[in-house]
Parts: sequence; C-alpha cells; structure tokens
Amino acid sequence: MTAGEAPQDEPHERDDLHLTPRQAEVLKYLAQGCRNKEIAERMNLSPSTVKMHLSGLMTRLNVKTRTAAVVEAHRRHLI
Repeated sequence: MTAGEAPQDEPHERDDLHLTPRQAEVLKYLAQGCRNKEIAERMNLSPSTVKMHLSGLMTRLNVKTRTAAVVEAHRRHLI
C-alpha cells in the first residue's frame, strides 16, 4: 500500500464457501426472520433437521448465533 492509499476490505470468501442446497435454503429463510418451526414447515422438514442444517451453516460461516450467520452471509454476498 502506498502513502494516501486506503486499505482495502478483505476479499469476499464466497467462492471458497460451499453451502449445501439445503443450507442455502435455510439461510434464505433465516434472513427473512423465520424461526426453525416456520423453516421446517416451508421446507417440509422436521425442526430437528432444520437445526442440523443450521448448525452446519453456522459452522461453515464460523459464527455462533443466528443473527451473526445472517450478518456474515450478507458480508460474503451469500444473500
């Protein structure tokens, strides 16, 4: 970086983050503010299966909360 040059943001990591189709769908509903039960109904899954997909999603995004998952997904341009 030269003098007067602004630091650049970290590169977005979308290309190296591979969500399963179900994780991506759970993320979409999560971003809409749906609870696990609502997501389960919309996806025709059990709430425990939704929790499993959400857990995998949060692990891949390296976050601990649902809100952090949505924030990180926005940062990575996943949603």
